[in-house]
Amino acid sequence: MRIGKARYLAPVAALVVAASACSSGDEQSPEEAQQENASLEATDLNPAPREELQEGGQFVWALSEYEDQYNMVHIQGNKADVRRVMGAMMPSITRFQPDGTYEPREEYVLDYGVSEDGLTVDFTLNPEATWSNGEPVTWEDYAAMVAVINGDVEGEFEIQGDDGYKYIEEVVQGEDEFSFTLEFSQPYSDWPALFDIVYPKEYMEDEELFAEGYTEGEEFITAGPFANPEFDEVTQRITVSRNEDWWGNPALLDEIIFVNVAIDGQATAFNNGEIDGFYLGYDSAGYQLLEGKEGAYFTRAVNNGHRFVSVNAGSEILADKNVRHALAMGINRDTLAEVALSPVDWPITGEVNRLLRSSQHGYQDNSGELGEYNPERARELLDEAGWTLEEGAEFRTNADGETLTLSYVASDDMQLAKDEADITREMLAEIGIEVDVQHVPGNALFSDYIIPGNYELAAFVLTGTNPYATSSAGNFGGPYDEAGEDWGNNTSFHSTPEINDLFEELGQETDPDRYAEIANQIDAAIWDEVLTIPMFERPGQYVLKDNLHNWGEVGLAGDYVYEDIGWAAE
Repeated sequence: MRIGKARYLAPVAALVVAASACSSGDEQSPEEAQQENASLEATDLNPAPREELQEGGQFVWALSEYEDQYNMVHIQGNKADVRRVMGAMMPSITRFQPDGTYEPREEYVLDYGVSEDGLTVDFTLNPEATWSNGEPVTWEDYAAMVAVINGDVEGEFEIQGDDGYKYIEEVVQGEDEFSFTLEFSQPYSDWPALFDIVYPKEYMEDEELFAEGYTEGEEFITAGPFANPEFDEVTQRITVSRNEDWWGNPALLDEIIFVNVAIDGQATAFNNGEIDGFYLGYDSAGYQLLEGKEGAYFTRAVNNGHRFVSVNAGSEILADKNVRHALAMGINRDTLAEVALSPVDWPITGEVNRLLRSSQHGYQDNSGELGEYNPERARELLDEAGWTLEEGAEFRTNADGETLTLSYVASDDMQLAKDEADITREMLAEIGIEVDVQHVPGNALFSDYIIPGNYELAAFVLTGTNPYATSSAGNFGGPYDEAGEDWGNNTSFHSTPEINDLFEELGQETDPDRYAEIANQIDAAIWDEVLTIPMFERPGQYVLKDNLHNWGEVGLAGDYVYEDIGWAAE
């Protein structure tokens, strides 16, 4: 549904007042909020030892989308909800800890290590690891992933990005099929983040299988503690069952049922007993409904993600950096953070770093003057860019008489997203920019609008699956082809040689202080280009039944130990 261009009189003030009224805590100063934020736990999973949990049972896990593409190497499959489903069933090489340390995930990799010069990484695979079709997981599966990501396989493959893989010159088999070596053209310090999901070689080497082999309705080949996904498109449910052939610690649960529930309906579904756990985040109505509910456990930890306004710098109307600078200065980020976080009693710091979380070494705010609300300067920049406000006019026009109108797409499944769009529209109207808000179905927001670039502004979240800043290269770098048309995961469709070069340098850096320094330089460079306008770190606030354990906010660990999720023994 397209929303008309009529302006509301004062939605910003009304929403801010509502947010303040809903806050359950006293108003904090920025310093107090920063202190509280710094005191948050690194992870909160309502933990319990396996021996204290029962064997069996179902866990109904709410997701916000029912997806079609489950190949995460494919550009349409690189989504958090896809990761939640596939993480239960597919191999990965590393188990990250909440403090950012790591170790090989021994169910798949018995040992690995990097050479002193950083140019080779040796792997010893677990020979017990087996695909559901009976074939072993071998070095060839890893080699096939490298080949397709690096473009060495003929065909049209829609790849989501080549972070780290582009430095791999060759994959060399070791003494047998369960050992291999990666040979790099240059050191890559974040190599443990490679192969965060692995697919069978035939699904990487074949163009048709790559595109369609892991889509809804197909029989997936898997190799994890859970298997046999069953899709029900009518109820929008995906059921995965305990893998009886799993060679690691057996899964405690009989089944995990992933069910698509509209974001604004998840709290009600939990309250009604329809789901067992969900990400609450900044759902103010959900927080009010469930706060103090008996039997509900609220997690409180640092989330490895942040929410932002994405700016499509590839759009012709936003090609001028002065216009993008004006956007940054014309949007009051503090107001957007207040509206989102105050009702759920979460610390509002006004600081965000795109590459480093507040719990990480070297974290700092790099927004500078662009992060400050300065509508007067924003108007000056628009004048300089040739967008002038004629006397008596409401919106700016250029020399050709064209109106400065930006399309803003917002998920109609999420009240906060709609509020953000309305607030942004009002703020930008104050500097003479017209914003045309379009509410779109939540399950079409990315596939139909964000990924193909059919938008100018949109608010959403990037979440990390590991502690490394280099994992953001695909979101802010590129292009990835000579024609300058392939942007992979970069949904701002713009970057600079400086940003790309800094990511190259970051990938080779092993000194933690210098690593953090480069990450902050990248964040500052992204601010200068205004590829995104960060609003706040995402709250690490899940709600789950209090007798469900080892599930919730994973923080920098990035993923769950699915086999350890379970219910307390009665």
